[in-house]
Amino acid sequence: MADLTGYTAMTDVHGGASAAMLVNKYMELVEKALKGDTQIIQRVGDQVVLLADNSEDIVNTAIELHSLTLGEHQLLSIHAGMHYGPVFVDKGDLFGSTINIASRIMNKAEHGQILCSSALVGKVNCGIHSFKSLGNFSFKNVMKEIMVYELITDPKTEIYIDPVCRMQIDPTRTEYIYEYKNQKYHFCSQHCLNLFKENQESFLAR
Repeated sequence: MADLTGYTAMTDVHGGASAAMLVNKYMELVEKALKGDTQIIQRVGDQVVLLADNSEDIVNTAIELHSLTLGEHQLLSIHAGMHYGPVFVDKGDLFGSTINIASRIMNKAEHGQILCSSALVGKVNCGIHSFKSLGNFSFKNVMKEIMVYELITDPKTEIYIDPVCRMQIDPTRTEYIYEYKNQKYHFCSQHCLNLFKENQESFLAR
């Protein structure tokens, strides 16, 4: 499962029409990222649910989606969660603990993170993929603790985040730069820059 980080903040600042355009762009990247037998099973707002019979395919899809989103100016980054197990699909609706655990793991992920369970890690080639153990976690309505790992990716570009709307900013493609307390901040628009100037500390505290 993958979600856009900061989607609510972006929508509050730029409105529903901009949110729709951003999600449409995101879905184009999701389609482009699909590897092997990975399929888009469901989309709710900015959240997508992907399924694959082959664990390598789902991991490679997550890596590709992460890379594609990082390469986009004025797009939100993803955070994602993956788990391995049976899923029952009925008329587009998903049932079973696997999907529930994947959702819980995704909600633990922060900006740009791809997290997964030990069950998923055990089904992929760790000689190709690198994982960092984050420890055991207890999740709501899940009887046993789950060992969670972070999938290590190799970002090829430095990412700047607009502190107001949370969109990724390419510093070579924006004129809206503001220095506050010896730190430079990059913005998508004059609107976000003006909002930041009005109340810097409230945006930096989020």
